[in-house]
Formats: sequence, C-alpha cells, structure tokens
Amino acid sequence: MLNTMRKYATGWVAQILLGLLVLSFAVWGIADVFTGVGNHSVARVGNTDISSVNFDRAYRRELQAMSQRVGQQITPDQAKMLGIPNQVLGRLVTEAALDDQANSLHIGVSKDMLIREIAQDPAFQGAGGTFDRNYFVSLLRNNGMSEDAYVVERRAQEKRQQIAESISGGATAPDALTKALHDYQTEQRNIRFVVLPSSIVGEIAAPNADELTAYYNDNKAEWRAPEARTISFIKLGPEEVARPDDISDADAQKAYDADKVRFATPETRHVFQIVFADESTAQAAADRLKAGENFDAVIESAGKKLADVDLGVVTRDKLIDPQVAEAAFALAPNSSSDVIKGSFGPVVVRVTDVVPETVKPFDAVKDEIKKSLALGNARAEINILRDAIEDARAGGAALEEIAANNKLTLKKIVVDQTGKDPDGNVVADIPAQAQLLKDAFESDVGIDNAAVPTDDGYVWFSVAEINPAHDRPLDEVKDKVIEAWKKQTAADKLAAKAKEAKDRLGKGETLDDIAASLGLTVQAQDKQTRGGQPGAGLSADAVKAAFSGPKGSAEVAPGAQDGEQIVLQVADVIETPYTPAKDDGNPLTQQLADAMQNDLLQQYVSELQRQLGATVNQTVLQQIISAI
Repeated sequence: MLNTMRKYATGWVAQILLGLLVLSFAVWGIADVFTGVGNHSVARVGNTDISSVNFDRAYRRELQAMSQRVGQQITPDQAKMLGIPNQVLGRLVTEAALDDQANSLHIGVSKDMLIREIAQDPAFQGAGGTFDRNYFVSLLRNNGMSEDAYVVERRAQEKRQQIAESISGGATAPDALTKALHDYQTEQRNIRFVVLPSSIVGEIAAPNADELTAYYNDNKAEWRAPEARTISFIKLGPEEVARPDDISDADAQKAYDADKVRFATPETRHVFQIVFADESTAQAAADRLKAGENFDAVIESAGKKLADVDLGVVTRDKLIDPQVAEAAFALAPNSSSDVIKGSFGPVVVRVTDVVPETVKPFDAVKDEIKKSLALGNARAEINILRDAIEDARAGGAALEEIAANNKLTLKKIVVDQTGKDPDGNVVADIPAQAQLLKDAFESDVGIDNAAVPTDDGYVWFSVAEINPAHDRPLDEVKDKVIEAWKKQTAADKLAAKAKEAKDRLGKGETLDDIAASLGLTVQAQDKQTRGGQPGAGLSADAVKAAFSGPKGSAEVAPGAQDGEQIVLQVADVIETPYTPAKDDGNPLTQQLADAMQNDLLQQYVSELQRQLGATVNQTVLQQIISAI
C-alpha cells in the first residue's frame, strides 16, 4: 500500500506539505507553555526532546536564510517581531511529534536506502550530475553540521516522510470537485454597464438646523475627539549635538584636500564603439575615419546601425573594457581612435560631446564639510552626554533644565495615539514615533520615564497634560458635519437612481434607453472572469455582482471611484468545456490533490500533538534567543 501511495506523492511534494503545515502548526501548536522539561531541552513532545543545540542551530540557520532573502542582516529584535523564534519552534515541535510517532510505530530506514537517498539528492550533486562527496562534506561544514549529525537527521527525515506519505500521499480530488472548481475558475461573462457619477444628482443644498442636529446626534462618534497628551521631550542625536561653527576653516580645508574627489563631477564623453571581426577590416575603417570620411558611412559599410555602436554619454568607469576606456578618454573631442585590441575583438572608438571634470571650490562646500565633521565629532560625544543627562535626571533635574544645560532644544507637542494633533493633522518629526507614543500613553503626568532609543541617539520625555477623549460639540465641527451630511445625502440619492434604473430594466426597458435618458454611455466588458482584474470602469464589487445571477440578470454595485454607482446587466455567460484529466499532469487536479493532502496531514499532526502534548522550557528558549 505504501509503495502505491508513493507513486502519487514524490519526496518534494511531502516536503511542501510539511512546510505548509509548519505555518499553521507554529501558530496553534505551542500556544500553551508548561514546565517539566529538562534543563538541556527547549521542548518535549511525548517522549521526544528538542535539544537546545538543535533549536540553536535551526534558529541561526533560519536567521541566516531570512537575512539572505531580504538582503540585510536580521537583528534579534526584528526576528522576534517577525515571529521567527515561534516559527522555528513550531517546525521542530511538528518534527518531534512525527519522530515520536515513528518510534512508537517502530518505523525504520535501512542503511542501503539511506545511502541511496543521500546519493540521489540533487543538493549534493556536482558538475557531472552525480554525488560529489567533497561538495557534500563542504556544504555540511558551511552549515555548521557534521556528517554524522546530518545522517542522523536525514534518517529521522526519511521516517517522517514515510508517515506523511502513508497518511496523505495517495489523496486525490474527486472528478466532481475538480469540475466544479474548473467551472468556477474559467467561467466568463460579457457585461454591459452604466457608470452613474455623483454629479448626476446635482448640487446638494446644506441641511436645515433640524436635519443637521439629527445627523450629528446619529453619528456623534465620527467627530469624537480621541485622548490627546501634551508631551515635552528632548532628543539627543548627532544633529542636535553637532556644532559646525566650532570647526575651523583650516580643519575644513584639510578634509577637503584629503577627499577632493568627493566634490568632483567626473568627465563624461559620448562614446561610439565599432567592434570588427578581424584587425585588417578594423584598420581599414580607422584609416577611412582618419581621412575624414563620414562616421555614419563607415558604420553602414560595416553592416551596423548607429544604435548598434552607441554606448551613450558615459564616465570612464562605465566602460567595461579597460583598453577601450583608456583610448576613449585620451581622444580629442570629435575624433576617432586607432585600432584597439579590445576584449571582444578589434575596436575603433569615436568620441563626441566631451564635458570635462569639474571640482567644486572649497568656499562652495565649506559649510557642508564643517557640518559633516561636526556630525562625526558629535557621534563620539553622544554616550558621554547620555550619561550626563541620566545623572541629572537621577538628581531630580527637569527636562527644561537639562535641555538648557546641554544646549539641546525642548519641544512640546499635543498629539493622540495615532500621531495627530487635535485638528486631525499629522504631527511631523516625532522621533522614534511608534515607541515614544506607546510609552507616553502608558505613562502619566509626573512620572519619570525611561529614555527611548532612536536610530542614532535617545529621547527623554514627560507627559505634561492629559486631555481625555470627549465628544466635540456641534459648533466645533459644524462644517465637517455639513460636508458629511451632503456627501451621505448625495450617496443616498445616487443609490436610489441606480435602483430605479435597475427596476426599469426589470420592466423591459433596454440599458441603452436608460443610459440615454440619463445622458450616460453604455460600456462593455467581455470575457470577464471571477478572479481576473476588473475591466476598465468596473469595480471588484461590480464583478462579484455580475456573477451572482444568470444571463440577463441586472445588478447594482459601488463603482470603481468613490461616489459612483454601477448598473450592470449580464449579456452572456461563457462556459469552458471540462475534460477529465487522464493523468496527474493537470495543474488543477494537482492543486486540489496537494490541498487535500495538506489538510489530511494537518489534521493528523494536530491530533497527534494533542494526544502527546507539548511542553516548552521558556528559560532555555529565551537564553538561546537572547544570546544571538
């Protein structure tokens, strides 16, 4: 039976299933944390331990893989925010549950089978397409794993694979389900529709006093003022500490002379390069150019077009071939070179539009240099100033006094938890905004708060005043309420017009006649599918509505733009014939089979973990995470 099932699920399929399983299992499988795990284990599932060594290796490997995917080193804090520790632990718990079951069922893997599976693994094959032992050993070493440890892990993996394939490997989708999904995905509809803009209802007059008051009372929460806090803070960073005026002209001149290339704009030239098949042909072309023959004529005789030889306006470093670069930037403007022995054959180069290198004079960049030097000096002073500020705070000094003594600026903002002021405008330049606002709204007036770290320094803050959330009176928000009432009234009138148009369709009028009476144009979208992008003028809601009824049905839906309504009619329904698959090559059949196999495996492992139970040693877990 197992061999039959193996035919339907190759090794990579089972690996995908296990990979998909980890995401859900990592979330639900270890939510509860208990005690009783050994001091050298991170977790235990049934009678199987997950050692601290295995978790440490798996966690480091996942951090490295994630860092490579995003192109920068993932920090421990970022890893926690992304949930990587729980994902790794969830995968290991899943594997441990299967390992424990494999031991209970006495599942084994023969030595010959293990050798064969490793030898046939594409990951260990060399340039010849066969197993390369040196590459195998090198790859393991680079991943911090010994050969013996890998063999042990691979044996466990093969046991898990046997369980996974025996549970779900033979699952296939019923033909009726495949047909239903095929029909759902491939059905197309031709849609005729009219877009009703908000302008069709005309100008909306302002509400009278009673209408305004009633609307305000019904929607009072829309204009409720959130809790706001007055926060005083000082920021310590290079920009705040830097003193450019303290940098002398002599020091700035020294920095300018040492790094003059920083202020230089390199020479550019428009370069044309003709590559020839042999040196004699190249020499003949070079001689013709030297004799004054037109460059275009020489290009044409070489069987090329101007676009084929145009390298564009470039700097010297943009020319890959060093021989070509040296010759091109040694030529006089509007001249051609002798034959150059280029990397890709004999070359003749022509140069036009030469723009010489320019260097900004010292006086033009003096202030920039002083600021740069001052910022560099400031970075070295930040930790010293931080300690001095912390000492002053410990001595009871107020932020105003600390700011004055250290030549820092005390700022004061009134802000809600979303970073907006009482008028709903975004407050700009809040340092470390997310953390500062979180800490400030968890604090209180008169509390001594811990410094908030920023990318390049620290922020110290205090809560000066708390303004609780409250209902704004009508007079304060009258203009906004009037605007909202007019918008809602326009939307209601537009919806009523759209419904009226739909009802007229139901009474036998044509969409063309209705559109003409409204001064609008009928639009069409043919072969629209459920999963496809809405056609021009349609919205996702309109597409959904178009598939809610049979041919000839009419529907109303919100438009693609705010304030629009769409009245549509299904002109035709196009069904794609379904042909049952004769093998497993049908992508839809395979998609359903994979989903069913994954569901079966998920259910099995979830029940297995429920029966075995999972215990986690939080102390060891946090020690490993914190040590990285």
